[in-house]
Amino acid sequence: MPGSNKTERNRKLKANRDAGIGDENGRLPPRVKDAAIKMSCIICKSELTCTKTNTELKKHALGKHGKTDYEECFPGAEVHAKALLEKVTKGGGAGGAGSKNNKQGMTKAEKKKKMAAGLDDLLNAGLASKPGKKK
Repeated sequence: MPGSNKTERNRKLKANRDAGIGDENGRLPPRVKDAAIKMSCIICKSELTCTKTNTELKKHALGKHGKTDYEECFPGAEVHAKALLEKVTKGGGAGGAGSKNNKQGMTKAEKKKKMAAGLDDLLNAGLASKPGKKK
């Protein structure tokens, strides 16, 4: 009979205590995200979130103020975007190319392509044989 969830949790907490991870009871702290970087438009004082691609900032600058360069409205946004992008590519973020989940070093698209090629080979091998006559 398998152990209960309580037993499994107690095993994990004991392992954490033995390894010196977490607090005195072995509980791990919740994962806390970094605070989002908010930038204020110098023209209209709208506050928007700075991301690695800055799509919101670009749309705001073009739509509200008719400026093609969003750096005029949000000075320093490009620097923040580059820092966020570096953090993600170095494995600092939850996903992306540097993620721990990507063990084989292949992207999701490459894995899908490889899987499709393997299935095509199996299908071709099955179709190449001559079907027998039914008696």
